[in-house]
Amino acid sequence: MKEFQLTGLNEEHLTYCHKLKITLHKEAELPLIHLKEEAQAAGFDLRVLSSFRSFESQLTIWNAKARGERKLLSDQGLELDYQDLSKEEVLWRILRWSALPGFSRHHWGSELDVYDKNALPDQNYSVELTPNEVATDGIFGPFHDWLSNKIETDQAFGFFRPYQNDLGGVAPEMWHISYAPVSISAREQLDFKFFQEFLGSVNAQEIELLELVKANREQIFQQFILNITPPQSL
Repeated sequence: MKEFQLTGLNEEHLTYCHKLKITLHKEAELPLIHLKEEAQAAGFDLRVLSSFRSFESQLTIWNAKARGERKLLSDQGLELDYQDLSKEEVLWRILRWSALPGFSRHHWGSELDVYDKNALPDQNYSVELTPNEVATDGIFGPFHDWLSNKIETDQAFGFFRPYQNDLGGVAPEMWHISYAPVSISAREQLDFKFFQEFLGSVNAQEIELLELVKANREQIFQQFILNITPPQSL
């Protein structure tokens, strides 16, 4: 994958999937369609809430959180009071739930946030992607139990959950699945030198809290960028 594609600044690696009405990596389209068909056979309507996200889109999310214009969440998914947090605390709270612009896995087109449309209580329900929704007794619990079984038995067409376990970095996200044949090679292209150079680039200057990010760059790189639950087949 080209450097600009890794950082969400180029979209040549993507395609539009008409069946799911999303943009994603070309190689992930057919496996996702197969997974959707299997879900349908099991009684679920697999939908994608978020797929490819550009640098600009991730920047909007990040900067809104950094300014207190968007919710900051506790580890349990509960809203925190922005005014009670120091700048350093704001940084770590953002990183727990949202990636640094330029280093979101969603830039690659291999990452998808999924849910079961059949489980929605009504048409006005707004999917939030919270721990409560995906818990065993949550509205998407049965769907994620089914998906867990598919992943654990290596029948998920190459998809896995990079944030299945709490490793002290990004909070567990059972809804986040990744197409391994694309994401593994993309992750292998990332090294600390590349990370440092990006933080000094023109695009990075738009990132709120950038000086704090630079001051904590080694920890951020190890804890929030490289730190994932790998596919079981590796």
